[in-house]
Amino acid sequence: MKQSYFSTDSRYHQYVYKGLHGRYAHWPASSRDAKRTFVLIYGQHATLERIEPIAQALSDYGDVYAVDTPGFGGMESSYKIKQYPSLDFMAGHLSHFVNKYVQTKRLITFMGISFGLQIITSALDKDHLLAKRTEEAISFAGFVSYKDFSMPISYQIFFMYLLANLGRTYIGSKIIKVFTTAPMLRFIYFAARPFNVQHKSLPKHKSQDYLDQQIWLWQNNDARTHAATGWDFLRKTDMTSLRLPVSMVHVGVPRDHLLKNAQVSAELRIMYKSVIILDLNLNSHTSLDLDSSDKIRQLLPATLKELLMKSNNKSAEVK
Repeated sequence: MKQSYFSTDSRYHQYVYKGLHGRYAHWPASSRDAKRTFVLIYGQHATLERIEPIAQALSDYGDVYAVDTPGFGGMESSYKIKQYPSLDFMAGHLSHFVNKYVQTKRLITFMGISFGLQIITSALDKDHLLAKRTEEAISFAGFVSYKDFSMPISYQIFFMYLLANLGRTYIGSKIIKVFTTAPMLRFIYFAARPFNVQHKSLPKHKSQDYLDQQIWLWQNNDARTHAATGWDFLRKTDMTSLRLPVSMVHVGVPRDHLLKNAQVSAELRIMYKSVIILDLNLNSHTSLDLDSSDKIRQLLPATLKELLMKSNNKSAEVK
């Protein structure tokens, strides 16, 4: 197995938030005609490297920033400073990053993937100056309430109670660590493959790389943060009472195997100032084969591409 999936590219930088060490990345725009400034936030169980193809595709329309989330992507967890990884904490982290690293004269297009949408929504609600700087917020298979999930009983038992509820405790997180050794994870993924919509569709050679990456992610992300944030969005968080003075584009997945996409769309229409609803042609919540910027470019809806060509920024940040 590969020892590291961390990039050594010069576009990746170290930074610190409240003593927690993490990284951010900045991809300049492909040309000055690409005027947007994106801030890209991934969901759980991810790294900056995994979303790099998305960032590269978005650089056709502007420069792109992406930042680790505390506890994910290799960044140190909030538990290190004895703080719960709440949405308030994650929102404060995002506001800090933008205010420190993104030029104040730039209008921002926020893009949240899955759980990343909750972090962005919370930050825009709590930081009114950030909301004023926002050109658009974009959701990629995002959700805003625990009521948005539609999972089989087997998924609920495994994710909610065996992983999330157990793993969010200190002792439970130590127990979870026992199950994240490479041999144990290979056995678990092999046994669960018939029930994994994404994994079972992969050819053998891609399946091996997928397993290597999953093992690396489980071993390098904080298990307790993963469990605690999962428990919150699966059982507690409901953001539907928020009202935000920001335009939204929701790019949902009609065949999403985890979410009630039509319900999410209806909720966002109420929460955000104005909303455009677009569809992704995927067979599950996320796809495992979006490993190149060309695939992302093919996937992006034409209406979204047209929207991203327009911006109130005067020019892009380029090399």
